[in-house]
Amino acid sequence: MTIFIKGKLLIDGTGKEPISNGVAAVEGNRIVEIGDSRSIQIPPDAEVIDCNDETLLPGLVDSHLHAGLDSTRKEPVLAQYEKPDALRALRGYISLQKDIIAGVTTVRLLGDGTGYIDKIIRDAINAGEITGPRVLAAVHAIRPTHGTAPQIGVTADGVEQVRYYTRQAIFLGADVIKLFVSNISRGESYLDYLRGDLTQVPAYTKEEIATAVDEAHRSGIKVAVHCIGGPALKWSLEAGVDSIEHANLIEEDDIPLFLSTGAFISDPNLHLFFDKEIGFESSGNKTHRWEDLPEWWHEKVRSSREQTRRVMSKALKSGVKFALGTDLNHGGLWKEAKYFVEEIGATQMQAILAITKNGAEVCGLEKQIGTLEKGKLADIISVQGNPLENIENLKNVNLVMKDGVRFK
Repeated sequence: MTIFIKGKLLIDGTGKEPISNGVAAVEGNRIVEIGDSRSIQIPPDAEVIDCNDETLLPGLVDSHLHAGLDSTRKEPVLAQYEKPDALRALRGYISLQKDIIAGVTTVRLLGDGTGYIDKIIRDAINAGEITGPRVLAAVHAIRPTHGTAPQIGVTADGVEQVRYYTRQAIFLGADVIKLFVSNISRGESYLDYLRGDLTQVPAYTKEEIATAVDEAHRSGIKVAVHCIGGPALKWSLEAGVDSIEHANLIEEDDIPLFLSTGAFISDPNLHLFFDKEIGFESSGNKTHRWEDLPEWWHEKVRSSREQTRRVMSKALKSGVKFALGTDLNHGGLWKEAKYFVEEIGATQMQAILAITKNGAEVCGLEKQIGTLEKGKLADIISVQGNPLENIENLKNVNLVMKDGVRFK
């Protein structure tokens, strides 16, 4: 049976001009036709979802997320790390409900610590035991002994250990390999972590990075690297990684390497630098309490923000591909799009592509999702208003359909 979804406007996610009075026809879990109300004939007895004055869009893609952590919880992030695996998995399920209700139908989970909770959640969703967005799981992130995020990843030092844990992730069913290739911590305290954050100091060698990329790519799996900038960013691009996560200290001379390799900048963490309610400098930030932190950290954040704004704007204008993620801010992908427009200088259409088409490509799912086209999976959402006029309209989600199933 064919379901017809109607909206005042349809943005198909390809970058083409929107379709007025758009219609998407769905059979089972696939889109069978896209057009306007004049070109698509709707039988009198057909099932119709009439979204009235709303805009139809592809389901959104969050390219960088952690299920077991949620910055909207009234609890410090470090305390969330310490919860038992079973509780973090349950919390992850709850947090992913926020994402799908906000129109995110696909997420890429890039490290959730012990217990393989990302894999468990993914497999339970795929088996129909629970509901949620489509999940790509890293299973375990890989980091060196002195690297950042000890709670998120397994420790691997040297070429052979990196090779072993990359192969183990592949064996355990990883959809993506995640490496922490920059930032080190010279001590175990919270301030030691901050001293190592937002720097260009490499954590892995060029050889270690290249080993993981070689192992992953031979198995047909993409590689995402946590990298703020510096030599490790260049090494990663030269090794052929698929996405650089964050890249807040990117340099102008990195831009040609992005263009020549086709790698994405994923999750530049724009809300942390620019949002007054949950960003670094806000009282609502659950990772770092701004007022309790030293001036050297304040200066580091301000400097990184200006470099993010200046160089990423140039990268975008040069044609570097961006995909947006929320990290821990479940349900907040619209904010990343907002700051992508307001601070980085993207057009509204570029922001939409960064959370639809580009997100699908960075996940390796561009043939299945990311655009509203005939033959693709029926991931369709509607929002009130026109996001091409006001990007913040992306937060006003009504219809959510994933894989032909209506969630909202």
